[in-house]
Amino acid sequence: MMERFIAYFEKLEELSSEDLDRSAEKVVRLEKQNVALLIAHIAEMSRRKAELERGYKNMFEYCLKRLNLSEGSIALRLQVANVSRRFPQILVALAENRINLSVAGLLATHLDEGNVEQLLSDCAGMTKRAAEEYLVRLKPKPVFTSSIRRQPAPALIHAAVQTTTRPSEGSLRPVEEPLKNPRRSTPPLLAPATPEQFNFRFAADRRFKEKLERLAEVLGVENPQKQMAELLERAVDLALDQKDPKRKRERRMDKERKRSFTEAKSRPDEILKVAPQESRYLSSAVQERVHERAGYQCEYKSPDGRRCTSRTGLEIEHERPFAIFRSHDERFLRVLCRRHNRLRAEQVYGARLIQARIDEARRQKGVRGPNRPRPKAVSLTVPRPVL
Repeated sequence: MMERFIAYFEKLEELSSEDLDRSAEKVVRLEKQNVALLIAHIAEMSRRKAELERGYKNMFEYCLKRLNLSEGSIALRLQVANVSRRFPQILVALAENRINLSVAGLLATHLDEGNVEQLLSDCAGMTKRAAEEYLVRLKPKPVFTSSIRRQPAPALIHAAVQTTTRPSEGSLRPVEEPLKNPRRSTPPLLAPATPEQFNFRFAADRRFKEKLERLAEVLGVENPQKQMAELLERAVDLALDQKDPKRKRERRMDKERKRSFTEAKSRPDEILKVAPQESRYLSSAVQERVHERAGYQCEYKSPDGRRCTSRTGLEIEHERPFAIFRSHDERFLRVLCRRHNRLRAEQVYGARLIQARIDEARRQKGVRGPNRPRPKAVSLTVPRPVL
């Protein structure tokens, strides 16, 4: 591969500037066509939920880890992919290099049947900044209220001493000229300082980092924000005492340490003959044991053995569907993230039935609007097999 590019550079050196410009334009057109085709692939993958079947928790993780796309470009591609089936004109404009990917991402949230052709025509050749100014006229944003706030005084930065010649003096004399304050970039929200110290805009040891990450996991927060250390650590401890199945299990084990606990034992291939359960409810003790066995991580595995990395929004799935077997046998309980649990239900009962039950539950609650809360587990009624 290296020899190939060395030879390619040698070929480019032989081109005139005009030929080099035309060649670059041709390459850009090919790149835009490939980007449009890639977005079409992403749209189809998303429609099939193929990323879940391959063991990825969402399309972002699939694009990042499987396709090795840059994190900054994934969001734009997903935005365009979400509307590309409904408005394939946006892929045509992208493939023909009439708009760039940044502008396509901006347009994706504004397109409808009545304006798609007009927007693509008006924004052809625009930069991202020009497109933002164009679109804000269609959908104005809130105007911020003026305010004054105190900021730390910038540190004084002195220029290096420069030696210049003064004609009137005929000698060399150092002249100090202050440099303009350089633009400061915002430091990372969370960055390691040493193997045992992490910067959260304040110093904290590894134990605090682990508690913060665990709090985000049990509360279903994928991107935890940082707060003042002396207040947040207490909140972390209080939240973990109430929510963390690990600590719940530890307290339960302490209470039951002197108590004998017996469980029905059978061969691995033997079905326990227990009375059918009437409710899907799982006791706290059962949930704690199942979560601990799973390592507090989604247990879904793709056909090639890839395990889902999600540790948030975890749910317990009946590997032997509860609606059929009416059993809470722990051997057939496993932990899945929300999306893989939904995928499993659709595979067992069918996507239409699951969606119908969800819609029915939402109608019963009288929920309206696009930002509808996720309903609780839906009870499905199917004939029970004869065991």
